[in-house]
Amino acid sequence: MRINARSLLYPALTLSTLLLINTSAWAETMTIGAIDTAPTIDGNASDWSSVPATTIALSNNKASGKADVKSVDVKAAVNGDSVYFLLQWADDDMDDQHKPYVWDNAANKYEAGPQREDRLAIQFAMSGDYDVNWLSGKTFTADTWHWKAARSNSLGLAQDKMTVISKEPIKKAYKGTAADGSTVYIKRPSDKGDKFYTTKRYSAKEKDMMPKYIIADSAGGSVADVKAKGVWSDGKWTLEMSRKLNTGNSDDVAFSSGQMVVGGIAIFDHSGDDDHSISNTVEFKF
Repeated sequence: MRINARSLLYPALTLSTLLLINTSAWAETMTIGAIDTAPTIDGNASDWSSVPATTIALSNNKASGKADVKSVDVKAAVNGDSVYFLLQWADDDMDDQHKPYVWDNAANKYEAGPQREDRLAIQFAMSGDYDVNWLSGKTFTADTWHWKAARSNSLGLAQDKMTVISKEPIKKAYKGTAADGSTVYIKRPSDKGDKFYTTKRYSAKEKDMMPKYIIADSAGGSVADVKAKGVWSDGKWTLEMSRKLNTGNSDDVAFSSGQMVVGGIAIFDHSGDDDHSISNTVEFKF
């Protein structure tokens, strides 16, 4: 299947796919300094008053998309051996259910409901020639922190993953066409560790609506490196995230003083994988 780079659509990609795609080339810049006291990861911004915010502009990745988040305010700081992020964005509704099963009396079975969770992903380049446009023809590996209102928030975590864009074939990767006509392979494996959730099916009616995803009681391993908590209130999400500067894991980016890391931010507002608001490239300067 050939993909039009302007349409920015991957209709064949499903649950595990996140598209950080934006055709703009210019970059946003934010500086990450040190603070004396570490914020508490609780979705409350009250302990961030001393840190200035950077407003990152966002635009929808496709003309017909319904995700309409115009910007996200980002604060970031280092305390001790960890980096902390505060991200706030406008959202009229709290969407914290994801594809629950809804009972269909006529069909006498459960069908997937229309509900989609709110999500945020932030990505940091690890190697190669990073670009938020995954179809630019550039190849790279990046670290991705994917927070999900339904499938990770109750765990107090964001799912730690990698994004690999390659010109060489990769097993179980999506095969796409770059803007220059070349073939690229896109893969987004989770880091090593426990599963955050499992899927469940029901053979008979229990309630009118039943969850599709059963959230784990806890999770460990590199996949659980990123602590995160989001709280929705008064038409706005407040999300806090933290991770050690250097986890020692090969599937994580390592941050250090004096370093500049490029990346991007994507927000999903009650929308599917191919419909999100995306930043231009962001330069994170430590």
